Amino acid sequence: MGSGGSNFSILSPSAGKQLFVYQVDLSISSQEQGIYQIYLNNSKKLTLSSSSTDLVTLSGTIKPLLGQNNLKVAFIGNTGTYATKSVSFYFGNRTTGGGSHSGFVKNGSLYTWGRNNKGQLGFGTSTGDLANATITKLSTISDVASISFNQNNSLAIKSDGTVWAWGANAQGQLGQGDNVELETSATTAGPRHPPREVPGISNAVMGSFGFNHAVVLKSDGSVVAFGQNNVGQLGNGATGLSSTSYSANPVTVVGLPTDVIQVIAGSEHSAALTSTGDVYVWGRNQYGNLGDGVIGTATAVTSAPKKITSISGIKQIANGRDHILALKSDGKVYSWGLGASGQLGTGGSGSPTPVATPTLVNNISNATSVWANGTQSFAILSDGTVKGWGANSTLASLGIGNTTTAKVYEPADAVIGIKNIVSFGCGATHNFSMLSDGSLYGWGWNFKGSLGRPDLQESWGAATPVLVTLPD
Repeated sequence: MGSGGSNFSILSPSAGKQLFVYQVDLSISSQEQGIYQIYLNNSKKLTLSSSSTDLVTLSGTIKPLLGQNNLKVAFIGNTGTYATKSVSFYFGNRTTGGGSHSGFVKNGSLYTWGRNNKGQLGFGTSTGDLANATITKLSTISDVASISFNQNNSLAIKSDGTVWAWGANAQGQLGQGDNVELETSATTAGPRHPPREVPGISNAVMGSFGFNHAVVLKSDGSVVAFGQNNVGQLGNGATGLSSTSYSANPVTVVGLPTDVIQVIAGSEHSAALTSTGDVYVWGRNQYGNLGDGVIGTATAVTSAPKKITSISGIKQIANGRDHILALKSDGKVYSWGLGASGQLGTGGSGSPTPVATPTLVNNISNATSVWANGTQSFAILSDGTVKGWGANSTLASLGIGNTTTAKVYEPADAVIGIKNIVSFGCGATHNFSMLSDGSLYGWGWNFKGSLGRPDLQESWGAATPVLVTLPD
């Protein structure tokens, strides 16, 4: 740092933060007159200025690069003072869970474990539907920046912006132009599809797998999708869809603004968030997924995105099988869709009916991110703890040390022993948190070895988080 000019601090992003939306919300606290030049990975991105010696907050937005980012703020004062300050952060999803398989990214390498009947671990082979509790570093793919697993599929985005997919393919969800699967049955050992690049997609910055379809955001704000399309979940405006409709090639999602910063995919719906805080949803509406006040039918088609008009100021979204969470900039969380397991967090008892309009989640006012899969939901709070709600029971999905409570209808107990979370991965019934010290913890249902601990009983629920150790 040069002499003087140090009366400023970088409020956001914080050091070590992981970003899960395609936008850096920059915030600088300043008490000196001058200009602030913002560099990202040594490339100048933005200039801010202050004309006051009072304490003021300067803000702006820039786009991150996949993987590790270094942000430097260079201050040039009106009196000739000069100083620099830097923070590093990560953009991308390093932790994920699928139906019963799991993955983690470390230094560009991808580690996988759990179920592999469809080849979803990426080995290129399978021993059938046996447990795979041993964490394995993949040799079939490298230079990975972000991952998304769901159901029986896996997706990775490399740092060069290419998209790679593997696992089940009966609905063309690998984006390879076909729906060929190599196994004669899920229990048959033998070859499976290894990770393969999805043709025709470049400059990807984010991807999300639903049950049988995937949605990908590109750096120019456009969105593409591939896989099952029976109720319009690909968002390409297609008509005449049927229960067997799919596209094995990427298609463009129509009708979205150009400032999309996040995409997510559920069972048969998809959603997008814009930089202005608006949420768009398309596809299935059987449980009020579209958030438009209407409960649809199982076969109703919505093949183009629809803006939810009743909420605004959203900064992150998440979804489970058929419910969606939306985090507002004020730290409150809204939910809608399927609520039978309490996953909406709005209270109740028994099997609550679906909710078709975004509704405030109880007892949450200071969330910094939201996560969901299956019929469970989580919010990471500003104090670094995490609270879950929804299905629990003997699966122990919520990590609260309790396997007798079948459903948690609103946020209450925090996940035991977990704090300072920087990354989160939701499977259907199991979950992971990476802490600020780099350690990884998992909890929930250990089906097919999905927790990555060979010493734990299979088909058993870890009601409190257990340490997961990656091999070298």
